[in-house]
Amino acid sequence: MKMKLMIAIPTTDYMHASFVQSLIRLTGWLMEKHVDHTVELVAGTLVYLARDKLARKAVNDGYTHVLWLDSDMVFSEDIMEDLTFINQDFVCGAFQSRRPPYNSCIFKTLKPLERVKDYGLEPFRVEGCGMACTLVSTEIMKAVLMQFGTCFTPMEDFGEDLAFCVRARKLNYQIWCDPTVRVGHIAHVPIWPGEDPAK
Repeated sequence: MKMKLMIAIPTTDYMHASFVQSLIRLTGWLMEKHVDHTVELVAGTLVYLARDKLARKAVNDGYTHVLWLDSDMVFSEDIMEDLTFINQDFVCGAFQSRRPPYNSCIFKTLKPLERVKDYGLEPFRVEGCGMACTLVSTEIMKAVLMQFGTCFTPMEDFGEDLAFCVRARKLNYQIWCDPTVRVGHIAHVPIWPGEDPAK
């Protein structure tokens, strides 16, 4: 089946220049490879509402896959080649939080909440991940919407990303992390007089 890809970006009205550069390079790579794709942005609302709106559009408009990107990430232009290499329907790269202590955003287990600490080199299954750079088959979102009426509405114990992971896993979908897909999280730190921000 030929891929029809939506690049889905929930954002505020601001996108970091480094992210935009990564996105431009990615779309250039997709055009070179003749991948049918569209970039869709939803701004100015709660993130989970933006994600749900994008998920519904992907289902309704016949996309086969959604590449979820957060607007504060940097990534290689051939990220899609990497994310599709292991041929899984739900796969994320390896990325960390942008605030100290810069923990992994990939979760080995959700109850108890246990973050992945050692990525290794081989793809592995996880119970949850952020959507910062994650490829998901639209069939998963369609099934989740049909069963739960929402993909990303937060749950009592989980924000929107992990809530979606919980719902997908309840429908027996697997979530994979490919640790060779390395994604950068753009961080901003205050610089105080007399202090070295690198320390």
